Amino acid sequence: MTDFEENLQARLTRNAELAAQRARAEDEMDQAQRRAEEQEHQRQAELAKSRNERHAELASSCQNLVDQLKASAPDQFVVRTGWTSTGEEYIAKISTRQLSPARTLFIELDRDDDEVLARWTTDVGNTIELWRVLEVTPDMLGEMLLQIADQQLWDRATEPPPYPTGS
Repeated sequence: MTDFEENLQARLTRNAELAAQRARAEDEMDQAQRRAEEQEHQRQAELAKSRNERHAELASSCQNLVDQLKASAPDQFVVRTGWTSTGEEYIAKISTRQLSPARTLFIELDRDDDEVLARWTTDVGNTIELWRVLEVTPDMLGEMLLQIADQQLWDRATEPPPYPTGS
């Protein structure tokens, strides 16, 4: 074999080795990408499960709290609660009767949009707040329902009370 043939054969062999290394590296990158995608998919599924569980917990808690509020003073509060026809949103609307200033607290727990909306509509002003489902606790809902019932808080109010914050 001539020097040219030997050099050519060596380069062709090296090219084949490089192609094999490149193919292995691409396979490893593809596998790493698939693993990362699977992990992200699993993380998203766990997050969705957590949101759905929290949504169910909040809806149940809100219903229980609203029922207690209504039972404690049925002549002072008008309560409307329920699920939308899609079953995606739980809504609670609590209004005062014979209390001044007049006030309404509207709470919407939206599972699919991952939102909790709270809105005060009162004679002293209106406010709205929006959270992610996992940012809200049953205690925060309880605090808002205590606020609507706290006549001493509202006697001197010039605006709705601040929304509670998570701990």
